[in-house]
Amino acid sequence: MAVKTRSKNSTLTFLRLAYSAPAPHEGESEQFRRHTLPTTKALPFVKLRANDQPMWRPDSYWHVGPTGKRAVDVQLGRTYARKAIAAMKADGNSDLIALVLQDIIRDGIERTGKTGHGRLSATVQGFLMEISETIAAAP
Repeated sequence: MAVKTRSKNSTLTFLRLAYSAPAPHEGESEQFRRHTLPTTKALPFVKLRANDQPMWRPDSYWHVGPTGKRAVDVQLGRTYARKAIAAMKADGNSDLIALVLQDIIRDGIERTGKTGHGRLSATVQGFLMEISETIAAAP
């Protein structure tokens, strides 16, 4: 904004600057949250790295052992799927389910190499059933 002032001999123009800091983008905090993944890292089936740091990715997105009871494992897998969906939304991490599935596959391959049998665990089956039903029910 320019302001004109008058003196005896001349007219001077001064610029008056008004400064206010820009409003922080709401997206910045969301981006930070997406990179730190606090809800994802709190999931019971996610294995963190030793001395985990905020910006580090977990060591594994699927670290689950069987209980030995099929019905309990299926229910546990369903519960884990619901928690994963909630964490995905809370952290704004649309890749979470894909990352979990990658580690489920990796875990299955490792178990096949050890035992020679390639089978999905009951926990994985419950997880996949819940994810499938959630997708089917979505509008």
